[in-house]
Amino acid sequence: MVEYTEIKDFLCRVIGKKETDEANCNIIVDISRNRYKNPPLEERQFIVYDQELLDMYNRTISMQYDGITLYSDSYYEVAIDLDYPMRHRDVFSQVNDSANGISYELNWPSAEYSLYLIMKLIELRYDPSVRRRMPPIMSRIRRPFDYRINSDETKELSFENILSRMIGEISIKIRSDMPRSFATFKSLCSAFAFEFMFQTDMALVECKSIDDVFNINMSPRNRFDISQLDKPPLRTYTNDVVDYYKLALSSNDPYIKYISFYHIMEYFYDEVFRKRLVDDLKNKITHPAFSYKNDDKIYDMALFIKNRLKINVQDGQGNELETLKFVISEFISIDDLKNRINDIDDTAFSYYQATKVPFCNAPVISWNDTQGIVTQLAKRVYYTRNSLVHSKSGKNDERYRPYENEKELQREIPLVKAVAELIIINSSGTL
Repeated sequence: MVEYTEIKDFLCRVIGKKETDEANCNIIVDISRNRYKNPPLEERQFIVYDQELLDMYNRTISMQYDGITLYSDSYYEVAIDLDYPMRHRDVFSQVNDSANGISYELNWPSAEYSLYLIMKLIELRYDPSVRRRMPPIMSRIRRPFDYRINSDETKELSFENILSRMIGEISIKIRSDMPRSFATFKSLCSAFAFEFMFQTDMALVECKSIDDVFNINMSPRNRFDISQLDKPPLRTYTNDVVDYYKLALSSNDPYIKYISFYHIMEYFYDEVFRKRLVDDLKNKITHPAFSYKNDDKIYDMALFIKNRLKINVQDGQGNELETLKFVISEFISIDDLKNRINDIDDTAFSYYQATKVPFCNAPVISWNDTQGIVTQLAKRVYYTRNSLVHSKSGKNDERYRPYENEKELQREIPLVKAVAELIIINSSGTL
C-alpha cells in the first residue's frame, strides 16, 4: 500500500508545493488561470490542508479493494466508462431501493475512491510505459483542478470536492444498510448497469484496471505523411474484403476488429477449399498408380472425398479449420507474416511464441517449426474466433468474456490483422 508521504509528494509534484519542509505541512497550490486581472493573493492560491488529506488517506486505507474496486461490507465503488460525451456536466442517476436498504449513484467518484486511484497510479511509477505517459496524466489531473478553482463554485469547494474532478471519470457507488459480501455487491452493480443501459441505450462499462482510467497504454496513432502516397494503386482488390478491413480499422472494440479481420479469411474459404479439392483430385486421378478399373482405388477415392468434406461435429472443428489452413497456405508466406507482425507490434512475435490465448487455450506458434507452423497458426486464430462467437455456459473455459478478457484479445489483433492484410494483397489482381 502506498504510504501517506508518497501521496503527498506526488500531489506536490502535480498540483502545488509544500508550505514548509515539515512533514505535516500543508500543500500550497498556485492557480494558473484566473478570471480577473491581478486578483488578491487568497484568490490566486488554494490550500490542501495536511489534516484533511491525512484523514482522507486513513479512511481510504481502512477499506478493502479488489483491482480498482474499493469496498467495505456496506459500500462498493468502481470507476466506469460511460459512452456519453456530456458526462462531466451532469448528475446522472441516484436511485434508492428502500425495501432492501440499498442506494445506487452514478456520479463523480468519492474523494476516498479518487485518492485510491491516485495511489494505484503511484504504484506503477517504476513501470517504463507509465513514466512515458506520466506528463500528460499529470496535466490531465491538474487541468480540472484549475478549471474548478476558477469557477463560480470556488468559495464552496474543498480539496475533497476538487479531488473527484481531478480523476476525470465517474463511478458507480452502492451503499447498503446491512452488511453484504463482495460477490453480492458485484451482482448489484451488474444489475444496475444493465437496467441503466436498457433505459438509456448508452454503454456503461466497468473499468478493469488503472490503465483503463488513465489510458496509460494507449499510444497515439502514428502520424502518416500523406505525401508518401506518391503513386496510384497498381492492384485491384476484392471490394467485400476491403469493406471488412475498413470496419476493423474503424472500430476501437477488439471484438469487432478480430471478427472483421477473420471475415477476410473466411471470405476465401469456399474458393480455396474447392480449388484445393479439385487439385488433389486431379493429382490422384492422373497418378500412374490409379486405375478406374481397380475397385479398391475407386473406393479409396470416394473415402478421400468423404473425409475432406466431413465436419467433425463432436469437437466443432473439421472443415473450417482445415479450410483455414488451406487459405493460409495459399496466400501467406510465413516470412512475410513475421515481418508484418513485427511492423505492427514488435512485442507480438515473441508473445505468440511463448503465450497461449488465456481465455480459450489456443496454442502458441513455434515460428521455427516449418512442418507445423501453419497448423499452429490456424488453430490459434480459429480457436480464438470460436471463443468469440460461441457462448455456451457449459464451456466456460473456452468462452470469451467481454471486458474481462478484452486486453488478452487485444494482444491477438496484430496476428489476425497481418494475416488479413497478406490475404488481401496476395488475392489481388494487377491493373
